Amino acid sequence: MIDLYHTSPTEITAIDKHGRFGEFLFFASHVYVMTAGSHVTYAISINTDEVIDADRLFFHEDAQKLDGLVAELADRLEVDPDTAEDLIAEKAKVFDLERIEPEDMADVSWEVQHFAARAAKILGFRGVAVSDEQGTSYMIDMLGYETELAKA
Repeated sequence: MIDLYHTSPTEITAIDKHGRFGEFLFFASHVYVMTAGSHVTYAISINTDEVIDADRLFFHEDAQKLDGLVAELADRLEVDPDTAEDLIAEKAKVFDLERIEPEDMADVSWEVQHFAARAAKILGFRGVAVSDEQGTSYMIDMLGYETELAKA
């Protein structure tokens, strides 16, 4: 089991698929705040077997199930499928793509992390470990798991 923390500018009462990251919330192994002003901190405990590292996604025995997702990202970013796969697996960075405007790079980077979370879910995992400015972050599927969110 691993204890993870999420901070939110508002109280979370329900999870749906309509937000920026769909049903996934970002967590870290320590509390850090990315919002200005007041915030609510949540904690969950999750079995490490339910989380896959982004760099392991395409080594999974069912990796072929990710072909459609890879094609979707390749089309979205106008890159070849190998580059899209490398982005999802964190072998390549959005910041290395010349066709992304500098002011859009952070948003596109988060979008790629969302693709990694979707890939993990397709493979039967509840979350994915990705890299960010804080080190390792975890995108965890919380749809239907709202009761696991405990105020910390």
